[in-house]
Amino acid sequence: MNSITCINTLRDELRTHLVDPYTLTVPANTTRTGSQWIFADEPVSGARYPMIQLSKLNNPSIPITIGPEYWEHEQVLVNIWVYVKNGFQITVSGTNYVNASVVEYYLDKIKSTLKGQFSNMEDLGVGGFKVLNTTRVEYDPVTQLYFAAVSVRVWFFTTRI
Repeated sequence: MNSITCINTLRDELRTHLVDPYTLTVPANTTRTGSQWIFADEPVSGARYPMIQLSKLNNPSIPITIGPEYWEHEQVLVNIWVYVKNGFQITVSGTNYVNASVVEYYLDKIKSTLKGQFSNMEDLGVGGFKVLNTTRVEYDPVTQLYFAAVSVRVWFFTTRI
């Protein structure tokens, strides 16, 4: 496990378990695959909103043993951004969400999805997961995007030779 595979594990869990917002519009639009709207530290060209983007913040490590082959507790801090174009609306169980409320809806879904999939992530080498913070939703009038992020910490253990 390293920081790249750690971030890709988060991305892949979201791609597998989050519902595409296009399927929640009325009438429902064409469904996209997770790879068409959820990205991780990669160039995004021609993406259609709503979109989720994972971006790495830091990767601190703490040595936990000494010697030439020492163990480290590595942490990866990631912001998981949700972007929604002005005017986008979804309906979930009879409740309408539009603009900032769509962003809030997906922030909550990201947190619950990753918490619910922790045992699978653990099987893939992630040693721990914690939601650190959720930012407030902001609006950029130039791009006409609503956006906010969930900040998470994931960790794993490695040995250095």
